[in-house]
Amino acid sequence: MPAPTHRARSPWVAVGVILVGSYAALLNITVVGVALPAIVNDLGTSGGPGVDWVVTAFLIGVVAVQPLTGWAADRVGRKRVYGASLIVFALGSLLCAVAPGMTLLVAARVVQGAGAGAVMPIGMATVYDLFPPERRGTAMGVWGVAVMAAPAVGPPVGGWMVTAASWRLLFVVFGVIAVAAAVLSVRYLPDVGHRERRPLDLIGWVLSVVGVVAIVIVSRELPSWGVTSPVTLLVAGVGVGAIVAVVLRSLSHPHPIIEFRMFAVPAFAAGMVVVWLSSTNQFGQLTFLPVELQVVRDLDPGRVGLLLAPAALGVAATMPLGGWLVDRVGARVPVFVGLAVMAIGTFQLAGLRPDGSELSLVIVLIVIGVGQGFVFVPTTVAAMSSLSDRFVAQASVVNSLNRQLSGAVGVAVFSAIVVADLGAVAPLDVDVDRAQAAYNRVFLVSAWTCVAGLVACWWLPGRRRMQEHHRDRSAERTGDEPAESRLS
Repeated sequence: MPAPTHRARSPWVAVGVILVGSYAALLNITVVGVALPAIVNDLGTSGGPGVDWVVTAFLIGVVAVQPLTGWAADRVGRKRVYGASLIVFALGSLLCAVAPGMTLLVAARVVQGAGAGAVMPIGMATVYDLFPPERRGTAMGVWGVAVMAAPAVGPPVGGWMVTAASWRLLFVVFGVIAVAAAVLSVRYLPDVGHRERRPLDLIGWVLSVVGVVAIVIVSRELPSWGVTSPVTLLVAGVGVGAIVAVVLRSLSHPHPIIEFRMFAVPAFAAGMVVVWLSSTNQFGQLTFLPVELQVVRDLDPGRVGLLLAPAALGVAATMPLGGWLVDRVGARVPVFVGLAVMAIGTFQLAGLRPDGSELSLVIVLIVIGVGQGFVFVPTTVAAMSSLSDRFVAQASVVNSLNRQLSGAVGVAVFSAIVVADLGAVAPLDVDVDRAQAAYNRVFLVSAWTCVAGLVACWWLPGRRRMQEHHRDRSAERTGDEPAESRLS
């Protein structure tokens, strides 16, 4: 079914509305970590789940609902799904704010995550469809910079609110922002995107939920369970088995919950490989560099935050340029350059010393950020542009799930490396040189993921191929048949 095309207003108005909802979800991810000590002091953990489940429960809600998002968006429209997701997120935030104990807080975080799970992929798919094919990279680059601002301001704002008022105020604010975004979406968000009333593949959705939730849980609990423990092997086996089952089902089902046949398109498959590898590198840096600086150099969290913050400058400087370049020269060249820069910077992290210069570290992080800005938007735009517009919502969901799972699996593998050497991810009493060597091994492995991505990026479209994709997508928007049929 053709997409509705209500575009009387500037598409940037809709982008602004989408950013309001996106900020609610993204701020929630970065701010809650600051509030965890206050939550423990208020609620305690005796007789209930540990405080780490406040984070894990949200992620479970996110990955459980995302496989359903593409089907729902195609069936009832992205505008409705986006608004409904924000209301669910607001409800979960309210439940978090009034939770009397840790168990109910964790349950409320699952509800909150279920609402947030659709916000980012639907928001990204909508931004992508609001602009003509030859401007999508530029639009996504600008949107990406705005999105990057949320994680940067989250910790200081959250710290101030927790100190000045209460951790419960954080969730009230999240709820208010989400409700405001839902109201604005009714008025200003156009109903764009492919529509198709296909039946729900309920079995496929259940299998996908079991698979991704099991992978997330085993990834989060690996440091405490151990790599070879029976419970680790059991949960990991269930997760992998369920994912294999849903993939096989997709290949034979007429209306699968996720159309894995999209991976038959080389540019899309290569894009998802690059997303997996680059996200693994990014999550490794975000997770283990702060720990290393506190364990090895005995820096306080505030100082660590100041050292890590300038990395966002590199991303902000090159993300719009990366989007502009993919519109004009394709994804292959900017992604190759970006991955090479990320690899060089991460190899520098693998050679850190306990007495190393803080200024040198900041420069390295800015360099890595420059590389990331050239990778993320061009890869996503090229992968989605290689597919027919009817797959945009599903492709956006797969992209988001890919990032979530790559981060979870990557952090689990890196945790296993550190635990094998030090006995814990953040040991209290350990030889400084030994700890430095362990963290350096993590970044050495992380750097090689970027090198591996250099191979995959050669299947991304160059200038000529990207122009062909632009023509095909433009033909779809005007109602003509694209030059390529079926998936692409």
